[in-house]
Amino acid sequence: MATLVFEPVERSQRQIVLRYRVDEMHFSTSYWYDTVDFGELEERYGAAFMRFVDFHILAFEANKAASLAPDAIDFGPYADLVTDEFWDLWETIFHNVWGVWRFENDLPDYRLPRPDLSASGPGAGGGPVAVDPGRTETLMLCGGGKDSLVAMSLLERGGIDYDTFVYSHSTYGRGGHQHDLIDGLLRHCAHGRLHRGWVIDDAIDSPAALVHPELGIERMIAAETVSSYWTALPVALQHGYTRVALGITRSTDEHNLTWDRTGEDINYLWGMSSRAEELLHDYIRTHLVTNVAMFHILRPMYDITVFTLLNDRLDAVPDTHSCAQIKPWCCRCAKCLYVWMNYVAWLPESVVADTFNVNLFDLAENRTILRKMLGLESYKPTDCVGTVSEARLAFLLCRRKGVGGIIADDIDLAPFEAEAANTLAKYGTPGRPGRVFPGTLADAIAPQLAGAASRSRGLAAPALAVEARAETQ
Repeated sequence: MATLVFEPVERSQRQIVLRYRVDEMHFSTSYWYDTVDFGELEERYGAAFMRFVDFHILAFEANKAASLAPDAIDFGPYADLVTDEFWDLWETIFHNVWGVWRFENDLPDYRLPRPDLSASGPGAGGGPVAVDPGRTETLMLCGGGKDSLVAMSLLERGGIDYDTFVYSHSTYGRGGHQHDLIDGLLRHCAHGRLHRGWVIDDAIDSPAALVHPELGIERMIAAETVSSYWTALPVALQHGYTRVALGITRSTDEHNLTWDRTGEDINYLWGMSSRAEELLHDYIRTHLVTNVAMFHILRPMYDITVFTLLNDRLDAVPDTHSCAQIKPWCCRCAKCLYVWMNYVAWLPESVVADTFNVNLFDLAENRTILRKMLGLESYKPTDCVGTVSEARLAFLLCRRKGVGGIIADDIDLAPFEAEAANTLAKYGTPGRPGRVFPGTLADAIAPQLAGAASRSRGLAAPALAVEARAETQ
């Protein structure tokens, strides 16, 4: 029997250390901050509340170790904090975000083992708190990519002051390099105060699955976006932010495949989905901080609108980066291929050349990735990419612009041409922002979204050899 065990959280002024293990396999994650003082937070909010915060940050880091398929969970010193409401959230997040993991390991019936909750008690965490609003209401998380750029631009053009929180993650290489890349993008933006974080994690790169083949598990996976809610929470508590925005679009709601063993839709990006957004927002408001909204600022739009709006920030596009393998771009993963293909489709050639120095359609190792992304083989890649329909439209626009290569030239365009108009209509039109989106913010960005659909049609029309609509002139 394998048991996931929570160990005591340790805090210093600027650091929180999270430790957990599965039997004798030990893992840890450290968060470092430049503007958070954990001692001051405990004085302000009380030891019981901060212990409750510690527990949640630990739990949403330790869930990656649950991908070693434990038979039992020991919450250790935090057993009294494990309520029905927490368990429902944590288990739901794991079951859905780790759907790809269950699929890859052929574990259709695996569920996290529910512990005995008799030790928990109402109010064990001291009850939720309200932050004293600071001088700036909105904290924008910035990862340095296209979505962050569009999100910050929406705020600026909507007259909304915002501060930023950026963090590096050891999974992506040296922290200093990551921060330097993000700083390159931020120099184009009108943010206020900049807060920095550093995440040092030894779990994902561990050989646990390899050196313990008896577990029968292929690999460990993590849900960084879900963890980022908790990474940002101490910053919001410290500085009084009541709106914490993540740059995530509606395209993340599309699943990768339907699993025939269970009949369920498996979505690698479920942790970024509108359902996850609502669950986390509601839980945090109910149980931790009553006046903080955590939401996805790009939720009203699909990726087509994001790439359209990038045309307003062409100066900054070359300083974006999105690769999770080798930053800024490895040019050989699904995310790089997806972004490059859409940059070619929707942006001027000179901007693409300043951002990438290679034609990704000429790299033979990208063939299978491309075909999966276009819905021609297997299922959509398990990476941060948009919908299959958006990828097919982007591919068509690339080919219509004369951009091809050894992995692209033999793909029949007829099916993509037949569906292009419907794709533009469905995915190129922004919708309603959703229940958890702050109303005043929605009103501020609405004028920028009003003409997005016609702008997308105008950008696509020449490449599709159709007449542009009059409103795009």
